[in-house]
Amino acid sequence: MRFDTPATTNPIDQGKVIGKPITRIDGPLKTTGKAIYAYEWHDPNTRYAYGYIVGSAIAKGRIRSMDVAAARNAPGVIAVVTSDGVGELKKGKYNTAKLFGGTEIQDYHQAIAVVVAETFEEARAAAALVKVDYAEEKGAFDLAAAKDSAVEPEGGGDSGAGDFDAAFEAAPVKLDQIYTTPDQSHAMMEPHASIAAWNGDDLTVWTSSQMIDWWRTDLATTLGIDKDKVHLMSPFIGGGFGVKLFLRADAVLAALAAREAKRPVKVALPRP
Repeated sequence: MRFDTPATTNPIDQGKVIGKPITRIDGPLKTTGKAIYAYEWHDPNTRYAYGYIVGSAIAKGRIRSMDVAAARNAPGVIAVVTSDGVGELKKGKYNTAKLFGGTEIQDYHQAIAVVVAETFEEARAAAALVKVDYAEEKGAFDLAAAKDSAVEPEGGGDSGAGDFDAAFEAAPVKLDQIYTTPDQSHAMMEPHASIAAWNGDDLTVWTSSQMIDWWRTDLATTLGIDKDKVHLMSPFIGGGFGVKLFLRADAVLAALAAREAKRPVKVALPRP
């Protein structure tokens, strides 16, 4: 994007919003605790079950086998859904890696199973009983070490405007420095969380989504169902910062778990 012409008068210059005491529609509800977030959605006539995700202990490789017998027999357990059990699922357009399905491990703590129980605590306890045998493979985890092997993306990596090298060389003052920062992980007020419920072939998901249509499309693609059968409810978002733009594992696993358990299921990604 080039900013080489005057912007002239624009909405910001008109002084209708910037600098004015504008009340957000959801502001009073959020600040008074009345906003109902995805995981808190509750129908008093519905018996919700709770799903707890089992994450991969390796970052790259495949699953040789998974023993879920102890988890299935644990107190309160309703169902155990494994990535191997559902087979290969399709990947949504906006996801780099698959969110679930199959035996391939593409990233550390990738979801490989979800245990469904009557309570969150029972689901968490049973999830710890799942035993997994991995075939670990060598991966690349050092970004700095891999820098020299980087390739320019298709279509070019910049706008091609100007000659940076010549301009920098001719500049009267130069600052050429490298800054580094440790890994950062943003923590929204509301974590990734979803409730899924099936009514025949129709799926309703209460979730925390910044892009409803993108989620509906990719969830339908992942599950192999018609998009018109997917209903997404996201009245409030407790922070996203872009990480809730795209479909996440909690929604996929809630849908699969609810179908297996034949009950609405709540799934959230815990802080760790």
